[in-house]
Amino acid sequence: MKIRRYQAGRIVVASGLMGLMLLALNGCVATTTDVDRLADSMKGMQKTQADLVVKMQELDQDLVRLREELSMSQQKMSQLTQKLDDTHSGLGTKMTQISNLLSAATTHAAVEVPGELYRSAEGDYRTGKVELAISGFRLFLNRYPQSDLAEDAQYYLADSLLLQKDYVQARVEFDVVLSKSRRYRKIALLKRARALAGVEKIPDQVATLQQLIKEFPKTSEADLAQQSLDQISAEQKKKEDEEKKQQGELLRQQSLEKAAAEEKKAVEEKLVPGGKKN
Repeated sequence: MKIRRYQAGRIVVASGLMGLMLLALNGCVATTTDVDRLADSMKGMQKTQADLVVKMQELDQDLVRLREELSMSQQKMSQLTQKLDDTHSGLGTKMTQISNLLSAATTHAAVEVPGELYRSAEGDYRTGKVELAISGFRLFLNRYPQSDLAEDAQYYLADSLLLQKDYVQARVEFDVVLSKSRRYRKIALLKRARALAGVEKIPDQVATLQQLIKEFPKTSEADLAQQSLDQISAEQKKKEDEEKKQQGELLRQQSLEKAAAEEKKAVEEKLVPGGKKN
């Protein structure tokens, strides 16, 4: 930039010298006016030179500032590149960890979990696949008798047998529920009574329903038990009425047969030997 300012100065000086030479060529005769004009021209060129120097300095400053900004941008780009490299490296580490976790999860998934076996049996129960539910609950109870879900599995096993109309085995399993579970006791008593009804053990059924009402009065299960007792009572009364009616019909038939036999005997006594009357 200093060379450019030097060249600009040389241009101004050269212009002044050319002016003097022109005056000399014009006969070396110069008036006061011509000298003043030349002096003004020189001053103007000097001012122009000064302005050019200022402009060149400003350009120098702009170039320095641009170089600094470019250097800062390069530093920021370098920092950003480093961050991107660090991020890429971190993502690679995370992906490796996720891959390891998925691999471990897949390995653990192959190991049977009690809850999964129970949920499978419960799903069969709720979708009406009773035989599968019975097999599933029995398998669960055999493998995990101490599980927190064993109480639920026992109840649903008994209820599945009731749905299958295996009343004898259902009563047995409901007895197990009653011996171990307070939570399912109400509904187990009610369904035990239904199992007893299935094998027509009416006295045991009545006793179970009465026990339910006694232990859990003013409950929906007690209301259902009372309805069952009322139905049993109505059916027994109807049966007794039918038996009385049949007994009355039998007695009437026997009376008619007896009267007919006596009438026949009387007629026979009036007949003489050979079929003639006396």
